[in-house]
Amino acid sequence: MSEQPPKNPLENFTLAGRVLVVATIVFAGGFFYWNVIFINDNFPAGHYPLAFMAIPVLVGSAIFYGAGCLLCKLFGIRVRKDSDKDKPAA
Repeated sequence: MSEQPPKNPLENFTLAGRVLVVATIVFAGGFFYWNVIFINDNFPAGHYPLAFMAIPVLVGSAIFYGAGCLLCKLFGIRVRKDSDKDKPAA
């Protein structure tokens, strides 16, 4: 039988991992707001594609999440849970 994926996408994260995911989402929202209000306000009038505003937010969020994972790893805090198949048999 094939193994079914977890029903909850956050099921594989520890509490610290879940906090990091929520913090990344909040960071992305704040960065998008800052990008639209302060950065794009200084550009000349015109129509810009959505990717012009979305790509920096996605890249910034990925860097934020990666830095958070790195800091957690340096302090010995686990972000992801081990799956049952990775555990050695007793």
